[in-house]
Amino acid sequence: MVLFYSALHERGRREKNEDSMALHRMETRIGEVTMALVCDGMGGEQAGEVASGYVVEQLSIWFYDSLPEALQRGYSAKRIRKSLQRTLFRVHEELRQYAAERVIRCGTTLTMLLMIGKRYLLFHCGDSMAFSIRRRICALVPRQGTGSGVERCIGIGRFYPLYCRAGCVRGREGFLLSSDGLREKTGTEDLFGALCTDRIKNREDAERALRNLAQTVLRRGGGDNISALYLRCG
Repeated sequence: MVLFYSALHERGRREKNEDSMALHRMETRIGEVTMALVCDGMGGEQAGEVASGYVVEQLSIWFYDSLPEALQRGYSAKRIRKSLQRTLFRVHEELRQYAAERVIRCGTTLTMLLMIGKRYLLFHCGDSMAFSIRRRICALVPRQGTGSGVERCIGIGRFYPLYCRAGCVRGREGFLLSSDGLREKTGTEDLFGALCTDRIKNREDAERALRNLAQTVLRRGGGDNISALYLRCG
C-alpha cells in the first residue's frame, strides 16, 4: 500500500507549465488501488497544456468509471490494459482532431503507475521517466534516444500501444515519476542520493528532496518545466 506521497510542479525557466499530473486512490473489492501519472505537453502556445491536461482529465474519469468494472472479476493485467488502451485511443484521436482544426501540433507524453494491492502496472510513452528506488535505483521505462525527437506520444501521429511493465512492490520501496525536466541536468546518482529509502522517512522529507533536486537542475542551467510524483510504499 502507499504510505505517503509528494509532488513537485515547477515552471522552471519557461513562461508557463505545460506539464500536468494527478494522483488518485480508492478502495475496491480486491484492495486499495492508486493511480499516479505525469504528462509533459508539447506543441507551443497553449497546445501542450491542453493536451496534457486533457489526458489527465480523461484518465481520472477512466480510473473511477471504467477501472472498477475491469476489476469486477479480480485482477487481470490484460483486461486493465485493454480498457486503458481503448480510452487512450479515443483521447488520441480527439486531440488529433483538435490540432487539425487549429493547424497546430498538440500532444503529450504519458507515464502512469497503477498500483493494485502489491502489484503494479506501469504504462508509458514519450520521454518522461519512472524509477523504482530501494537499495538501488532502477529505471522502469526505456530511455528515449537523444536527437530523435519525442515519438509515440498521445495526440501526435499514429497511435501506438503504450509500453507496459508489470511488477510487485517489494517491502519499503519508493517510486518516482517525472517529466524530462527533472532529468535535464541530473543523473541517476543525483536522484538516488536525494530519494534513497534511508533518507526519506515521511512526506516532508520527500517534498524537501524534490525541491532540492529542482534547485539543482536550475543551478546547473536547466530551464524546462519540472514535474514529479514520489510514492513510498510499504
